[in-house]
Amino acid sequence: MKVKFVIPLLIILWLSKKITSLPPESRGLDRRSFPDNFVFGTAASAFQYEGATSEGGKSPSIWDYFSHTFPERTNMQNGDVAVDFYHRYKNDIKLMKELDMDAFRFSISWARLIPSGKVKDGVNKEGVKFYNALIDELIANGIQPSMSLYHWDHPQALEDEYGGFLSPQMIEDFRDFSRVCFEEFGDRVRMWTTINEPYIITVAGYDTGNKAVGRCSKWVNSQCQAGDSATEPYIASHHLLLAHAAAVQEFRKCNKTSQDGQIGIVLSPLWFEPYSTSPEDNEAVKRALAIELDWHLDPVIHGDYPEILKKQLGNRLPSFTAEQSKMLKNSSDFIGLNYYTGRYIAHLPYVDPARPRFNTDQQLEWRVTNHSNHQIGPEEDRGILYSVPEGLRKVLNYIKDRYNNPTVYIKENGINDYDDGTKSREEILNDTFRIKYHEDHLQQLQKAIM
Repeated sequence: MKVKFVIPLLIILWLSKKITSLPPESRGLDRRSFPDNFVFGTAASAFQYEGATSEGGKSPSIWDYFSHTFPERTNMQNGDVAVDFYHRYKNDIKLMKELDMDAFRFSISWARLIPSGKVKDGVNKEGVKFYNALIDELIANGIQPSMSLYHWDHPQALEDEYGGFLSPQMIEDFRDFSRVCFEEFGDRVRMWTTINEPYIITVAGYDTGNKAVGRCSKWVNSQCQAGDSATEPYIASHHLLLAHAAAVQEFRKCNKTSQDGQIGIVLSPLWFEPYSTSPEDNEAVKRALAIELDWHLDPVIHGDYPEILKKQLGNRLPSFTAEQSKMLKNSSDFIGLNYYTGRYIAHLPYVDPARPRFNTDQQLEWRVTNHSNHQIGPEEDRGILYSVPEGLRKVLNYIKDRYNNPTVYIKENGINDYDDGTKSREEILNDTFRIKYHEDHLQQLQKAIM
């Protein structure tokens, strides 16, 4: 198993250059337990930590618009200040250094770099200056910069003009944005992510409507102002894939990027086990993995969607032209992986044909307990995240077996620990909750790469 980037610890990242072995026991792991070139780091996304949403020439992003226009849909929260990284990045980098981090994976705000979204309207010099200063500060402190081009946000102006990723126009605007990034920062940034979690972007943004851009069928979520949960997730995802391929084309022909630079897409699969031993539930697991992984991996490796999805979705799944397929094929130098949790999968025998939507298209249902009432894993995050560390090993092996052992970079893994008022300050600072989570996942990682 060629696992090269391992990225946990909170929101977090380890960038592992080449893991050749791990100790027999991962309990009590420290740096001496890993190869010398194993890299530990932290990670975040622009909207979640930069703040300064109306400073430095930045325009509103889709998340700025969503959180301010529909505050009830974001628990009355927004990213106006966040952790104020825009002003405090030097101090935060010092903290990373004190934590002995080797790398920092951050995303660039398209709205900060190119406020209109279109290069022809001009590049924001203040935005370029900020990201140059950030990169230089990281390098000065011995921390490797790793840049994500798209972590769920783009200028609201593009949404207003032509509907963002619902329009093929987005592909060329993303190409231009990416080219500017490579030309401005490619001499110092060697590791690049094109699209972070296209599954989450399209499903949460266009099927359930609970994240920006907040579109869905009205009958799915009454808060949605517009949308079609039966078609839009597939259209937006199609354009995200083509935008990825366009960015990779620009990266590979840019003479300002590092010779040893790499670029790839990052996916966010869960692991699935059958709800029962029935043939129907076992087949449902195959469909779940097809939509969680193969939906986006087959195109970037083979140049087309998996047959199982074509058959299931018919003409609601867009098709690639011969030229697009060629552009997509082998368009990822690595497979980025964000892994957090797992579920049992049960076959869903009936779907209302009058109300098609992404969530029910594969005729499967996620469950946290199986037919014997056995829970998939310990509940770690308010009914959302259940610790299923063996799922990490199984996802890695699935990718290895199905896609001929590609290089895999684990970009995210981690767990929240909420202060519910029952723990002392000392207990919280000991952080044993998260330590165990990571130890358990490291054990499974070891099994995957042995």
